Amino acid sequence: MKHIFPALQWALFILMSSVVIPVTIAASFGLDPGGTVEFVQRSLFVLGVAGLLQTFFGHRLPIQEGPAGLWWGVFSLYAGLGTVLFGSHSETLRVLEFAFILSGLIFILLSVFGLVEKLSKLFTPAVTGIYLILMVVQLSSSFLKGMFGLSGEHPVVNPEILLLSALIIIFSYAFRRVPKVGHYSVLASIVFGWAAFAVLGLADRPMHAAHLFKLPALFAFGLPRIEAELVFMVLFITLLLLANMLATVKVVQGVLERQGIPVEHSRMRQTGIVSGINQLLAGSFSAIGPVPISGSAGFISTTRITGRLPFIIGSLVIIGISLFPPFTAFVSAIPVAVGYAAVFPVFASTISLAFQEFESLEDKSNLFQVAGISLFAGIGTMFIPTEAFSSMSPVLTSILSNGLVFGAIIAVVAERILMNRSGKAGETEKEKAVREAHHRA
Repeated sequence: MKHIFPALQWALFILMSSVVIPVTIAASFGLDPGGTVEFVQRSLFVLGVAGLLQTFFGHRLPIQEGPAGLWWGVFSLYAGLGTVLFGSHSETLRVLEFAFILSGLIFILLSVFGLVEKLSKLFTPAVTGIYLILMVVQLSSSFLKGMFGLSGEHPVVNPEILLLSALIIIFSYAFRRVPKVGHYSVLASIVFGWAAFAVLGLADRPMHAAHLFKLPALFAFGLPRIEAELVFMVLFITLLLLANMLATVKVVQGVLERQGIPVEHSRMRQTGIVSGINQLLAGSFSAIGPVPISGSAGFISTTRITGRLPFIIGSLVIIGISLFPPFTAFVSAIPVAVGYAAVFPVFASTISLAFQEFESLEDKSNLFQVAGISLFAGIGTMFIPTEAFSSMSPVLTSILSNGLVFGAIIAVVAERILMNRSGKAGETEKEKAVREAHHRA
């Protein structure tokens, strides 16, 4: 029994951070309720399998695979442009299947030829900490809108949802202080919040599912449609996904090491290859491409669930849910505000992980300059409407409309410029001691 509740907590955490995106994508492409349930089903199946593949054959860490925000941006971009470029939403979805498959092949080639190891050296503690701060800032908008009851259909704050969201957050922090069971706060908060929403009539009814059991379909939108003009955009997005993967693995490794858990640092190539396979799965099952989610570090830090077994069981639960459409429809009906409020403490704690990364650095003055430049640019970009980049190419739009990506790129460049002058880019106190010892020898 000691693994059951941690596994359920992992499963619910994966659901809370994964269901909203495929539901939103399905709506933007005009899928009917049945098509929406099936798209969510296929996405959950791919995410569950992707997590298992990484745990057994990739980085071997308990890291959630979630819908990649970059791919979400591509879906959103082509939901509007696709009908003009490719003729219809259905044809556009076939093109996106090709994009995922191409991305998977690029991932594998880059990993086989050793580019992953070279890129991993760019993710110093300074860059990783800045990346975490930018991630939390970017997510904060979605979290607060969800907890305020704001959406396209409801542009005005809902006081009831806001009050209940605040109560869930307070409940979560209070539950964490309960001896022996406090690390199950995510699970308890979702149960408490969903029950409260249901009692007050604020929870939606689950969508209708036509089948009791259904295997996820291959190429549900039709065979992939090859479009040569997407190649360069997919190549660049794959590089950004690779950077996201590296940052996530590094920060989770740091969290586990601080809790005394040994980790393997030499599995970046395997991680990249498995990430490529996961993109191939997304294209084959007409889902959304997965990527390791940095919020896993906050989840592990908050819950103290460091073992792989609960994560493996949780991923199997996600796969099981995806095979039964009524279950998929049921979990998809969890109120958005409940999900955001329940995991709010997890993502809020990620800021402290960023500060811990900074604390390990010796050269604080250069760190502050790099952080100031990249945070100022990255956060500022988040306030520019995506429509402002409509006249630019999709590649530039993917960079400039995403403050997380833009700020992380600037952090890498700024660190190379400002810190390499002293030959100590991103050097930690431990690394400095080793360097000085070699110098004395």
